Amino acid sequence: MTLLDDTDEARSLAVIGLGPRGVSTLERLTSALRAGHYPGHQLTLHLIDDAPHGGRIWDIDQTDTLCMNTPAHGMTLFSETDSTVTAPVVEGPTLYEWLQLQLAATGAPANTAGINSAKHALFASHPPANDLLSRYGTGRLVRFRPESFLPRAIYGYYVRWVFSTCLARLPEWVHVERHIARAESVTRSDHTDTITLSTGEQLTVSAVIAVTGWQQQPLSATEVRLQDAVDSYPNLRWFRADNPIEQQLDRIPARADVLIRGLGMSFFDTLALTTIERGGRFLPDDTSRSGLRYVPTGEEPTFYATSGRGYPFLPQGDYGQLQPPAALPRTKATIAELSARVAPGDSACIDYGRDVWPSVARDSYAAFLTVLARTQPDALRVPLAAALSEVDNTPVGPTVGAAGLAALDAVIAAVSTRSFSLTRWITPLTSTYDNTEQLTDAIARSLEFDIAEAAAGDNSPVIAALWSVGCARKPTQVLGAEGRYTHESRVQAFDRAIALGQMACSGPPLFRTRQLLALIDAGIVQFIGAQPALKVSVNTPNEKPNGTATWSVTSHNSGGHPVTADVLVDAWVHKPTIRQASHTRGRDGFIQSLIDGNLARPFAERTSTGEAAPTGSPAQDPETRRLITADGQPDPRIAMVGIPAHAQYPDTTISPPVPGTDPWFIQETDRAAVHTLRLLSAAWAGTRQQAVVSA
Repeated sequence: MTLLDDTDEARSLAVIGLGPRGVSTLERLTSALRAGHYPGHQLTLHLIDDAPHGGRIWDIDQTDTLCMNTPAHGMTLFSETDSTVTAPVVEGPTLYEWLQLQLAATGAPANTAGINSAKHALFASHPPANDLLSRYGTGRLVRFRPESFLPRAIYGYYVRWVFSTCLARLPEWVHVERHIARAESVTRSDHTDTITLSTGEQLTVSAVIAVTGWQQQPLSATEVRLQDAVDSYPNLRWFRADNPIEQQLDRIPARADVLIRGLGMSFFDTLALTTIERGGRFLPDDTSRSGLRYVPTGEEPTFYATSGRGYPFLPQGDYGQLQPPAALPRTKATIAELSARVAPGDSACIDYGRDVWPSVARDSYAAFLTVLARTQPDALRVPLAAALSEVDNTPVGPTVGAAGLAALDAVIAAVSTRSFSLTRWITPLTSTYDNTEQLTDAIARSLEFDIAEAAAGDNSPVIAALWSVGCARKPTQVLGAEGRYTHESRVQAFDRAIALGQMACSGPPLFRTRQLLALIDAGIVQFIGAQPALKVSVNTPNEKPNGTATWSVTSHNSGGHPVTADVLVDAWVHKPTIRQASHTRGRDGFIQSLIDGNLARPFAERTSTGEAAPTGSPAQDPETRRLITADGQPDPRIAMVGIPAHAQYPDTTISPPVPGTDPWFIQETDRAAVHTLRLLSAAWAGTRQQAVVSA
């Protein structure tokens, strides 16, 4: 490693991105600096983000209509006593505990019994400003429970408080410079890197930790065609995939027909922002099948919704408390066996469909039978132990779908009077209807079932089975990290299993699905079906500019009839990619500069025959999170943390981190922070030694 000059720049570090991961990185840096991981006496810390600190998704100025899909007590930005970290653990409150500590400080009723003294002490040493209490009032805050789904803005206040505690705890010899700007590029010299900001300012630094999150992505080939259509036909409107509060959805005209692609959380956000935010109201109504009645204002669009599966994400179960993780005995045993057999660094050595999926599926079906035996014992034709034995002794195919699950489905039919199959949610739409009205009616009836099961919470055998699949995501993702799954099995099986768990357990709170059903009954939402085909239909004899056109979507589920509209909303967020395309239209400048400077290369999976299959993630050194450069070596100065590494470390897309799970979120911010300080320490020691020799 090239030693750095003994200058101010040789003792400077830039953190790019100050969303939750960036703040966690700062917290780990603060802990490491206080513990002496950097022996210098001067360090300049540049903190760079053009969004308010805490990130755009958690902007405190956003409407309270947008809520989280993680419960209040299921979020923390602090390491815990059993965390796998190197810098000292600093115990801090979860989001729910933080709210309770604020309430207690005002004398309001608060639930602080389970909060330990270390968390109390940190809060007392760094009391938050009263802006949260001023906005929400104690009367509203005391109604929140550990399992409540809070407004996203509240998490934004929490992230800002953690940020302020980090700044306050930094050693006095650390000089902090905050830059409300975007890092647009990085260029390399022999001993330093220069970051150019959107303000035109240039920062010369000796190390960088990039925590860039959901970066601006280049237009895909399909999106280039969509943008070209918008440029050619002024009547067309396209809302490109992005965080919903960035999409300017208020520009959707009132009473417009809108095609919307994507049926996950962004879909539910879009509905909320164009109904509730336009004055619409959901009123309790015991006579309706959703339990709600929607009172429109006339300003709402009419949505025609579609996605790859064609079916909305499922509502989360209403447990009345925080739900503990599923037991997963079969999956855990399989992971332990494979982990013992697979050497560290081995790649393409596990076939997910053959080696892992059977245990995940058996755990799910066993969970169904276990809860069924507890809640509806008469539904079992044999004792539970015998039914579970049948599950354990039944072959499961490597396909995440009907073919692989047929034998387990047969077991359920044989041992129970109640049917169950995961295939129903893997491919929720299998029938063809004459039109969107018939399809929408069928989906609405299915949503009634989903609502009833979610409302039953831990008394629902179906919810237990789906929860099991959802809980299997993290351990199976960790098992397959660093490319240990073969490329074929990841694409053909693993990705489908993760998508099933995401649809089942990362969907909206139950009240959002009730609202969706009410909007269907109000005629505001219809469904087009799965595997949609989108095209531009030109309404004039030629395709000259200033003509008119419409977006047109078809799906076999609604008879293949085109559904047309002038407005198209893409309701999802692109995963970051560093893969080169034939163009860079829309690409984040910082990422492009890494590519152009040969400072990053794609992480490559391996096929079962050993061939390389490049992904969209930048390759990283596992221990330090430093980027791997084009020549295959760890970069001496740049580390990257979080979402961009989704292919190499799949669990990094999970945010916020869940307490009690030793989340990779915090493990990776700790690794990046500690190893970056070690690099700076080595450089500092080297320059001191050079100074002694020169003297």
